[in-house]
Amino acid sequence: MKSGLIFIPPLSFIPLQVYLLEVKFTIMRTKPVRIIFLLLLILAAAPNADAQILNIERSRIERDTANFLTGKAGLNFSMFNRNAGRNNPNNFLQLTFNGDLAYISKQHTYLFLNYYNYLLVNYDSRELRNTVASNGYSHFRVNLLSRRKVSYELFTQYQADMARGLERRILTGSGVRWLLYRTDNTSWFAGTGLMHEHETWKDPEQEGVTRVSDLLKSSNYVSLRSKLSEHVETNNIAYFQTGYDRNISRFRNRISGDLGLTVKLIGRVSMRTNFNFTYEDRPIVPVTRFIYAITNGLQVDF
Repeated sequence: MKSGLIFIPPLSFIPLQVYLLEVKFTIMRTKPVRIIFLLLLILAAAPNADAQILNIERSRIERDTANFLTGKAGLNFSMFNRNAGRNNPNNFLQLTFNGDLAYISKQHTYLFLNYYNYLLVNYDSRELRNTVASNGYSHFRVNLLSRRKVSYELFTQYQADMARGLERRILTGSGVRWLLYRTDNTSWFAGTGLMHEHETWKDPEQEGVTRVSDLLKSSNYVSLRSKLSEHVETNNIAYFQTGYDRNISRFRNRISGDLGLTVKLIGRVSMRTNFNFTYEDRPIVPVTRFIYAITNGLQVDF
């Protein structure tokens, strides 16, 4: 069993302190059904998951060993206040949860990924209470014949971002995954497939109006894992998703990515930098087309 404690100082317009406990575990050659059932019960006790873009490659495991379960779970909770005037403080409440599971059998790989972030302002006042962020996802993916150069994937995902007006995004699809290049330190993968995407958005310009979209889309990605040196590793993925919308007689395109860099500083201490983004050329409702997040943090493994 392996565990780790991570302290991550967030980059935010609000100078706050966050303490995140992350537990990693690996269980090999045991009864996977009982273990998965127990862990799913633990994850189900957390809030419903929803969010932006996810890096599925970060949760994949490249090992020769079969029949083992690995994963991590983290929970961050904080309460703080900031002044908005002499007698008018703003009170904040924030909750962040992430929980990932991966089970690797002799032929297939199963991934269950979850994330949820919630930020409430003035939680102590009914009149001034405002939800600034409520976003996350829950993603389940099966990689069939995952040890082969050509493998197959099935996936489903539930996603929401209430601050942007995205009430729900439900994906269901399948595709093919290719191993393009592999050495001891580097691996390139590409994937393509079809998915059905259901979206429900609140229109920010028309109160009480909800927009619904159901599209068949092509979903494609390229991923890179590389150990650049003894102390530097990178993990990146880029997606391109497109589908034809008859309501506007045009294609709706989405480009998104997650770029990560880990630098070992000393001993078991590493610095992590991550950049993720999403761009939509024709969003369902008038919202910001390009959104991004940059995070830096320190990681201690033991």
